[in-house]
Amino acid sequence: MPRITNSSVKRKDRILNSRSISLRDGSCRGRICAIIFPIFVLTACGWTAHAQNSGQRAKPVQSGSALVAEASKTFAASCAGCHGLDGRGGERGPNIATRPEVLRRSDAELLQILREGRTASGMPSFAALGDAKLGAMLSYLRTLQRKNAAAPISGDVRHGESLFFGKAQCSECHSINGKGGFIGSDLSDYAAGSSAAEIRSAIVSPDIDAMQSRSKMRVTLRDGKSWEGLVRNEDNFSLQLQSLDGVFHLVQKSEIAEVKLAEQPLMPADYGKSLSPAELDDLVGYLMNVAREQGGSERKSRRRRRD
Repeated sequence: MPRITNSSVKRKDRILNSRSISLRDGSCRGRICAIIFPIFVLTACGWTAHAQNSGQRAKPVQSGSALVAEASKTFAASCAGCHGLDGRGGERGPNIATRPEVLRRSDAELLQILREGRTASGMPSFAALGDAKLGAMLSYLRTLQRKNAAAPISGDVRHGESLFFGKAQCSECHSINGKGGFIGSDLSDYAAGSSAAEIRSAIVSPDIDAMQSRSKMRVTLRDGKSWEGLVRNEDNFSLQLQSLDGVFHLVQKSEIAEVKLAEQPLMPADYGKSLSPAELDDLVGYLMNVAREQGGSERKSRRRRRD
């Protein structure tokens, strides 16, 4: 039979006391959690509500204010590296000053983009600026966009259309509203947000580097067949050419007799001579009018979808 001593009794008392203390502590922790948890939930809900209200309070700020002047400096420091100082895009960011899809966005949509960022495309969130500065940034962006908005249209729009599809031969490569060629870009909204002077300059003095990168080539096969168009793809064994009618031709290099620059460039560089100043005004006016009608029809379509 084990011997009971005073020391063993004391040891048991200490163990029992420690267990009772731990039980009391657990009980206290339970009571404390029961008090703190609802407070935490209410606080988190308050943060969420504050964030939502913050989004609703952010509004454009009056142009010319000190906040907008500060926003221009923020834009130059944080945004211009990607979007350009004038907002017309750079090597890493898109055009946000004249692009139709950006111009069509509402203030609320643009504020959401500024607040949340576009991390997938490398744009950070600017939520840390706060409501007032976010509104000022939006106002500065709208200022950049208004510099090119609603420019007056000069020239005879109908005559400009006949030039586009006739004498100027623009439609041999370019299309407008589904009509025209396929080898060049669609010009339906090309003039959106651009001034008449900028459009005229692009017609009369096209970008030489861009012309060289999209030079029209003439490919002649050994059997005498030939096409003119743009080389879209090329490897060691084959060449893919898109001819002026929009058709793609995949040709084995072993079948090719000659590949050389076409006599006439894809984009004529002599419009300043082949078209009179009045005809250039008419052509520019037509492009501007088409872009404006394009934007109006899309706004109506969006309103119908909302209704």
